[in-house]
Amino acid sequence: MDAGRTVSNKEPTDDRSRLPLTRSLEARVLANFITEGLRENPSETSLSGTVLVTALTRLKHDQPNLLDALTATGHESMDSNSVAVLTWIDATFACWEREAILAPEAQQLTNRLRPLAAAFALTDSRFFTPGAHGLHRLLDVLYDYLKGWHGGLGDTALHRLSTAANIVDRIQSDFPSEPKVDEARIFFEQEIYEHHVQLKQLDTLLLERELTGLGADAIRQAAAWLLNTAITQVELPESVAQFIASDWYESGICIAQQHGFDSTQWRTFMATTQLLVDVVQPVSRTNTDELHRLYMTMQQISITLSKQLVSLQNDTEAVASTVGLIEYAMLRNLRGEDLGLQQVNPIFGGDGNNLPISANDLTALNLKPGHWFLMQTAEGAIRLRFVGSLINNYYLIFMDLLGNRALRKSLHEFRTLIGSGELRCLEAQDSFCLAMTSAIDLCEELHEQQCEEQNAQASAQPNPKFSAMDHGSIEDSQTDPTENDSPSKLQQKRKETEGTEQWHPTLKKNQPPAFTETPFESHTIVKLQIPMGTWLGFHDRDPPLMAKIVACDLEKNSYIFTNREGIKMRELTVPQLVALIDRDMVDILERKTNFRETVSQLFQQQERLDQGPQ
Repeated sequence: MDAGRTVSNKEPTDDRSRLPLTRSLEARVLANFITEGLRENPSETSLSGTVLVTALTRLKHDQPNLLDALTATGHESMDSNSVAVLTWIDATFACWEREAILAPEAQQLTNRLRPLAAAFALTDSRFFTPGAHGLHRLLDVLYDYLKGWHGGLGDTALHRLSTAANIVDRIQSDFPSEPKVDEARIFFEQEIYEHHVQLKQLDTLLLERELTGLGADAIRQAAAWLLNTAITQVELPESVAQFIASDWYESGICIAQQHGFDSTQWRTFMATTQLLVDVVQPVSRTNTDELHRLYMTMQQISITLSKQLVSLQNDTEAVASTVGLIEYAMLRNLRGEDLGLQQVNPIFGGDGNNLPISANDLTALNLKPGHWFLMQTAEGAIRLRFVGSLINNYYLIFMDLLGNRALRKSLHEFRTLIGSGELRCLEAQDSFCLAMTSAIDLCEELHEQQCEEQNAQASAQPNPKFSAMDHGSIEDSQTDPTENDSPSKLQQKRKETEGTEQWHPTLKKNQPPAFTETPFESHTIVKLQIPMGTWLGFHDRDPPLMAKIVACDLEKNSYIFTNREGIKMRELTVPQLVALIDRDMVDILERKTNFRETVSQLFQQQERLDQGPQ
């Protein structure tokens, strides 16, 4: 964060252009991860960036967090900015581990890169922009390389883990070196691509072998499900529904066992099933074309059904009786009689759920060939790669990292496992980059929760320090933002606290003071001299919030905001307000003492400090 920091103009690479996070997170990191103790009592002697990076290279791999590890080695004298960065790195890796789940052995391997991530964050400002640094992309790729590995695969798969460990060791031999990181990323990407091609070649063979080896129970379940896709969406006469669920269903099972679900015989059977459904749907007496089609179908239905009723092929009387039942229903339909149509119960195939699944359900379950899933079993967690589906997506087939057949589940069973939490998808695009932001979001939520708790305690016991100021704010709560308020009391409060050190961002030299993407120095105090009664618009909430400053809590170093009625709407610490301004989430709706001019004055003061004697 100090002398060791280099600022690069290198843009994020094209291969991560899809990442929607393009702004630096530096302001938010420094605003949220510096403890109050460090703000009030900064270290008088701080380690230089070079010494700190050298200390990071010597850390052991099993350290729980970076700060404790450095303190244990005698490197406790760190400036507040460095402490904030190290804390954020630990929080980011913790968020990443929760979302991008790896086997314990693989997780230990990725944790070895935490000191390297901290070193880059302390020396290169690009690290704060998700996707802009080589290590971000390496960690994302490393997760993809290891997400299918687990200890249950045996010695054959250990080569993958040992290869990754050797590459990590090679990266740390030149610490920190982004070219080494980029070389490792390219290697892992090539390995992932070649492995994907190998497994994809096995997909077709595995599906064919699985289809051929379907057992009797599996065939019954699949036949029931396929028939239900045709009959559960319409109403049928009771006699026709009973026929389809009994003799016709048994005939379908025989055809599937003899010829398979991908055969011409099965496709003809399903076409005839749809015909049975269509011929008993009501036809308008004025629709001559449909009436003629129904009449012609009735002339040929006996031959069509007789050929496919294989379950009754040795019982000609039963076949004739069944065909006569269907012909009678069609005749009544031709006459325009009421067939007593009713909703059909699905055929039970043995797995407890035979209702059809829509394509939207498949999308919601992340079922795409090549996707990895984590499944909890009695023997432990296993990792499965989705190969494809059989019989109109009824059966789902999975393999392991080595290409071996691992699991077959019906779609209904799979959905149940997903719902119970026993199965979860392991696909996590840009996982580390997203964790960088998630860690800050969680910290901000915690700060906001703490502020709310403190406000609740303060409201229960009024603070006399604000009684006069609060009284004045309520009196002018109806003031329009375009009117002028009385002179600010904030200046007097600032004079009382001169010399108190707190963290704020500094302004760049030779650059307009816009609070966007600016570097930060811990020794500078930026005084946000915002007059009482100034109206601000906040765009970090939906809908946006407009509120007026009515008080400054010197103990908490925060501003208190109310609405027109004097009701407290929000309380923000100075670092939190600076961070919102930096993200363009705050509008100054009223210029009592010209807030922008105040910032400009601060910029000029900073220039004078920089030009003065060292």
